[in-house]
Amino acid sequence: MRHNQESQRMSDVEAILSVRALTKSFYGVRALDAVDFSLRPGEIHALIGENGAGKSTFIKILAGVYARDSGEIFLEGRAVEPRIENLPIAFVHQDPAFAEDLSVGENIAFGAGYPRRMGMIDWKAVNRQALEIYATMDVEPLDPARMVSTLRAPEKAILSIVRTLAHTPKVLVLDEPTAALPEADSMRLFLAMKKLRERGTSMIYVSHRLNDLFGLCDRVTAFRDGRHIITEDMTATTGARMVEHMLGRAVDRIGEAKQHSKHDRGPVALSVADLVIDGRGPLSFDAHAGEILGLVGLRGGGQEAVGRAIFGATPIDSGTIDLFGKQLAGEHSIARSIKAGVRLLAGDRLAESTFAGMSVTENMFVNPAIRGQSNWRWAAPSRERQAAKELLERFDVRPRKEDALIDWLSGGNQQKACLARWLGERGKLVILEEPTAGVDIGAKLAIHEILRSAAARGVAMIVVSTDMEEVTTLCDRAIVINRGRAGAELTGADLTMEKLVSQSSQGGTVSHAAVKTVV
Repeated sequence: MRHNQESQRMSDVEAILSVRALTKSFYGVRALDAVDFSLRPGEIHALIGENGAGKSTFIKILAGVYARDSGEIFLEGRAVEPRIENLPIAFVHQDPAFAEDLSVGENIAFGAGYPRRMGMIDWKAVNRQALEIYATMDVEPLDPARMVSTLRAPEKAILSIVRTLAHTPKVLVLDEPTAALPEADSMRLFLAMKKLRERGTSMIYVSHRLNDLFGLCDRVTAFRDGRHIITEDMTATTGARMVEHMLGRAVDRIGEAKQHSKHDRGPVALSVADLVIDGRGPLSFDAHAGEILGLVGLRGGGQEAVGRAIFGATPIDSGTIDLFGKQLAGEHSIARSIKAGVRLLAGDRLAESTFAGMSVTENMFVNPAIRGQSNWRWAAPSRERQAAKELLERFDVRPRKEDALIDWLSGGNQQKACLARWLGERGKLVILEEPTAGVDIGAKLAIHEILRSAAARGVAMIVVSTDMEEVTTLCDRAIVINRGRAGAELTGADLTMEKLVSQSSQGGTVSHAAVKTVV
């Protein structure tokens, strides 16, 4: 640790932003413990760590949201105080807020200002200003008159960066901007970041997707338990090494763990034949009991609708869905699916999976039908709390407080609580949309183990995902979906990142830097 700190201070001479011995406590608990950090001019510096490692506290101190207890912050060699100074540091968050009913140009003008002519807003100048700021990133601009509500997620992600450039920041902090983006759309954002680096902008990039860091970032810093663990060049590290720094222990390679837990798959649990959804298809495939099957493709490829159609949440144009030989289609509905043993973990955890303001127990037992009970049957609170305690222990949800509000839990623990709801009992087929999106590496490993344990008990599992890396490390078999139809089917040694990305892109070549696995 001493060597790391000495190296850190030596690099302060060339740093645009440097932090020394930064400390912050909340109610006696150290969130940051004498943290050192330096950012060089024109550098993309990755910041990694589990949830609770101190990354968010660090960023909020730089933003002036929190006051530090002690330590120093220097910008271009000058001691600064973010809480009282207007610094050239801009922030891009995971879920950026926009005025959805206003145009792209108007949203940019919130930061850049509204050009005026004769005391009135000059709307042509507003749009021209937006195009000029896009040009600084050397990316294809959006129509400034287009409503933000019509933008896709990657377009919003880039717009969130464009807005910050109106302030001509010297330092840009990006907090999980690709968490909800598929591989191909993330690449657009990375290209924009590289253009900014070429123009001299320095960036701190926070991400749980360690695979994204290779080929993008220059250095990486790991935090653990509020402490600075290490800073090293990306060319000198590996995914496994980064995971070890984050967790404080060596872990088995995820791919190897999958092989060690391999077991014979059971009979066909689900059979989909000639399925057509919203005019796209037909699609046919089988899923087996005890198998984790991936349905993967680029965003818009059609895989997103398949899981929801099986669950009864999306209408089916034609085709059949059989669960253990019993047809589900026809009068298909969510209620019938749940009764038959089908479960769906939605990809948008906050909007569709959790109920804010309710306790963990209430979230896990929100639907009596999951346990085969009537909505009109009275449930003893004491019995539910006891059952909740057992599920918290079984699924390793922390804190183990059944009365805690779901809002208090980290993203990974919220996801484990949702898994406890669906996997607790009676499920025969579980459909999971982006099961580890936005969770840290420790929670990701834990969730993978939960899913493998369920498969080992004979549960059929379908992972609907745009995360190629997760599919290769978690699934036994994967089917590439393109325009609602099944393409390549990959298994065993053929189930690799390169082949998945290539097949999803209809045979396009993929660079090795883009497909380097995490561990």
